[in-house]
Amino acid sequence: MPKTSQKTKKPAAKKSSPAKKAVAKKSAPRKKTEIASVVSPRLRESPLPVDQSAHKFVLQPFAPSTPEPELPAYEYLGELPESYGTRRLFLAARDPRWLYAYWDFSWQQLRDAEQESPEGKVFLQIYIPGAERVHQIQVFPGSREWYLPVHRPATLFQAELGYYRHDGSFHRLGVSDEILTPRDDPSPNREVEFVTIPFHYSFRQLLDLIRNEIRPGEGLAKALARLQREGYPLPFPYALRRVVPSGLADRILEYLGGDLIRRIRVGSLEITETLRRRLLELGSSGIPSSLSSGPRGQDRSFSMHVNAELVIYGGTVPGAKVTVDGREIHLRPDGTFSYHFTFPDGRFHIPIAASAPDGQEERSVLLSFLRLTDATPGVDPTRQPPLPEPIGRTA
Repeated sequence: MPKTSQKTKKPAAKKSSPAKKAVAKKSAPRKKTEIASVVSPRLRESPLPVDQSAHKFVLQPFAPSTPEPELPAYEYLGELPESYGTRRLFLAARDPRWLYAYWDFSWQQLRDAEQESPEGKVFLQIYIPGAERVHQIQVFPGSREWYLPVHRPATLFQAELGYYRHDGSFHRLGVSDEILTPRDDPSPNREVEFVTIPFHYSFRQLLDLIRNEIRPGEGLAKALARLQREGYPLPFPYALRRVVPSGLADRILEYLGGDLIRRIRVGSLEITETLRRRLLELGSSGIPSSLSSGPRGQDRSFSMHVNAELVIYGGTVPGAKVTVDGREIHLRPDGTFSYHFTFPDGRFHIPIAASAPDGQEERSVLLSFLRLTDATPGVDPTRQPPLPEPIGRTA
């Protein structure tokens, strides 16, 4: 038995040994390949293509194709100075009711003037030549300009900058030219002239067409209007002048609002809105009598309608804050404003306040209105477009 057991164990040991060697031989080459791939990687000769649609929100570096050429030295003029120190004072009429003043004094020049003044103050004064002073405003070394309300159309104004001496006389540092504010009423020239200027012709072409027909000192549009009025043959169709009946301009003005337009001096936006309201009234009341050319056949019906609206308007410096009865309203770029709403019967107290852009100064006014309507039978209220409800009602 002992010998038999030894013979059985020996063949088993001989069979297991070749199996281990075979496994070792197969695994050895794989280990060498894996190590070699990590130690010495193979690089691609060209980069992998990138799908731009998958990276559409990734900003790519900007590389200009051609560099911008450098500007020559003579193109750089340097920074503009705050003032040239010419000691000049300018005055201009912004519109019939506002003036604009600008002075070219350096900070040091105004500072020296303050030191020369007994009170240490420099003033800008606006006055009517040969008449009274309208404005007197203290200016400081850092100020350069000022908007001034005058509310005097067609009036001569002049400005001066300086300070008061010990004896009360005014020492002028600068004086402006005299300026005239524009008119604030319809032009007395009632002549209406029409001209057709074709879009497909340049001004040079039009000038070449009528060069020999232009009178000395006559403009292109004026000459075209005259030639078209005379029936001069031109290579484009044009409308003949229509005769405007006398008094039609007054009837159109009354249709748009009459005295309201004359008093408020509204712009094109307000005139358009007024015209829109008048056209809405046509739906309920027919054509206004001021524009009708005569009796409408046998229609003898007689009616009347009346209503009222309230427009508050004014102006301040650009950038200021304006409130009407505590409600902030929008200012136009030039500082003017208007507020339009219905005006029924009742008593109204409407406070209006304005704050300077820096919040250091305030101005206020209280407007009071009373409407009492007493009409005979047959008078109806005129239909109005949608407007804000009245404000400031007290009773």
